[in-house]
Amino acid sequence: MNKLSAFALALALCIAQGLLGVTGSAAQPLDTPNRLRLDLEQLSPRIVTPQEDTLVVTGNVTNVGDRPITEIVARLQLGAPQTSDDELEQTLTEAPPTDSGASEWESVADTLQPGDTARVTLTVPIDQLPLSAPGVYPLLVNVNGTPAYGGAARLASVSTLLPVIDPPSEAAPASVSMLWPITSSKPQVVSSPHGGPLVLADDILAAELKPGGRLDALVAAAASQRDNPAVFGSLCFAIDPELLDTVELMSRGYQVRTPSGELPGSGREAAAEWLEKLRDLVAAHCVIQLPYADADLTAVSRVNTATDLVGTALNGTSILQKLGVQPKPGLVWPGSALDEPALRRVADAGVTTLITDPLQQASRHPGVRSLPYDSLTSVALGGARSTATSAQTPADQPNIATQNGIAALAFHAGLGEEPEGPVLVAPPRRWDAPVGELAAFLDSFAGLQAAGMVEPTSLDEVLAGPPEDGAAADGDTGTLDSAFSVPGDVIAELSELESVAADLQGAMSVDPTRQVQPAAIIQPLHNAVLRATSTAWQSSSSLGKAAARAATAQLTTLRRQVTVTTLSQSVSLASGSSPLPVTLSNSLPVAITVRIRLENNAGLRPAHMPDSLLSANSKIPQYIPAEALRSGRFNLDVSLTTPGGTELGTPARLDFSSSELGVVTVVLTATAAGALVLLSGRRIYRRLKARKGT
Repeated sequence: MNKLSAFALALALCIAQGLLGVTGSAAQPLDTPNRLRLDLEQLSPRIVTPQEDTLVVTGNVTNVGDRPITEIVARLQLGAPQTSDDELEQTLTEAPPTDSGASEWESVADTLQPGDTARVTLTVPIDQLPLSAPGVYPLLVNVNGTPAYGGAARLASVSTLLPVIDPPSEAAPASVSMLWPITSSKPQVVSSPHGGPLVLADDILAAELKPGGRLDALVAAAASQRDNPAVFGSLCFAIDPELLDTVELMSRGYQVRTPSGELPGSGREAAAEWLEKLRDLVAAHCVIQLPYADADLTAVSRVNTATDLVGTALNGTSILQKLGVQPKPGLVWPGSALDEPALRRVADAGVTTLITDPLQQASRHPGVRSLPYDSLTSVALGGARSTATSAQTPADQPNIATQNGIAALAFHAGLGEEPEGPVLVAPPRRWDAPVGELAAFLDSFAGLQAAGMVEPTSLDEVLAGPPEDGAAADGDTGTLDSAFSVPGDVIAELSELESVAADLQGAMSVDPTRQVQPAAIIQPLHNAVLRATSTAWQSSSSLGKAAARAATAQLTTLRRQVTVTTLSQSVSLASGSSPLPVTLSNSLPVAITVRIRLENNAGLRPAHMPDSLLSANSKIPQYIPAEALRSGRFNLDVSLTTPGGTELGTPARLDFSSSELGVVTVVLTATAAGALVLLSGRRIYRRLKARKGT
């Protein structure tokens, strides 16, 4: 190639690259500061059929930079239809090429000043896009503009997936069952003592329960499918019992902790109404119980405790008591991987089936079956393993994640690889989407059913099938890998808490007048430990440590309900062996055995004090037998412990004075005086005898 040809080729390449960098369908944003933010609101239709002739995308674009942007335009770009599960999952996690076709550029705004927002509406004829065959297509919404002091470039983009169907499909309908998670975004309880007021860290849960809130949306969207028995029957509600406990207590009135003190919460009525809606929704329906507070069962199994905490997390009765429905026995959907010790504890608690991530190797324990959920729809809906960038499925754009979930479901329904068995859809455990998006997902599911592409299936039918390859039945051993791990210092703090709680419970007994079991007093502490190990904290270890501190604070509050007090003024003892007055108080609804401990008692000989049994809600005077070994003023520190040594309340100081000596002291003094007299007499006798001899 001569120099002229080489120059011409290089020039052509430069021109082409320059054009593609601005308007080419494969153009990618450069590493430049953020200039525009694109928020998509609606994609219609969610599934393209032969009856559709127009694709409409609406949203907003905002100038988030520091300079004006002019000539803002937008268009749709399409990639090639996906051919395999691996390819589609890769598309969900990395920006795919979208150079198969594009719509015409449409003007969005002539100029956007910093902070300004413009409406984006793209109405594209279907025949303008290469959607000739059924499939799942990558769809890119591309926004270009020219910032001041710069050239034209792609400044914002959002990718999603567009399913195209043409029923009837030649593939057999896919059997689909779906878990529907009902969990809080994070545990909110700061304090919840037996018989005491509920205190929450904030009032976010109230907002989630009110109409339009996250939890209300989950209930409303599921309820919208009641007229479709097949779709509604394929749902199984996965409920966190800790959420039920909290909401029920909220319905009775609660407090919210603020920097200025504890204030009444705003969600009392909303809590009662939502709980009634949920009770009506799940009546006589499929329900499974999540671990209490969605606790990490591996972390729970590492807490050193005499209590079966794993069993406590798995076998609570909140769902049955509060919703009147029995969750499926032996079935658990853990929020994190289980190591072998945790799996043994889970099996001992009666678990026979684990719902697991299929890409994690389940520990194979005899008698415990592994039921994998579908990883593709999980990642598409924003599951924990998704590594999607902000340009792919932004966390603040749940409609994009919903659209991707619809596409993944359609992919299993004849647009891609045929699934080997039933498809179990497991959305994010803390699914956060507006009710319209949740309903759109279920409506699309119903649309695929109407097209003969899916067959809604109950979870019972899925469980009745044979175990998957690699299930726990074949006796192999292994472990699950998990990125989430509760820090060791948190485990140590919780272990210490459990040890103290066990000693406290051992010192308690049922008071005949109250009939409250000691276990009921200690149970809120176990619940606090489970909250501190919640998988909700995997995004923030500091929040997990704060939850552990809150659990320890609850223990401290419980210990302070048993106290010792002394007189505020100094006491003058009538004799050297007068008893010392104190008052023992027990604010608990159970009896408790306490031991009096004295410190700073130099110059005082206390008598042995037997342990005292304090009745529930009692206050009794107590007298400490003691003998002064000298006269003068004394400052005695008095405290209470359990027989096992757990400190109760706070120490009290008793100030007293004694001008007389006790009996023992008098005897000792008299004996010493007598001995002194004898010794003195002996010395005088020897002196007199010595004089006579001289």
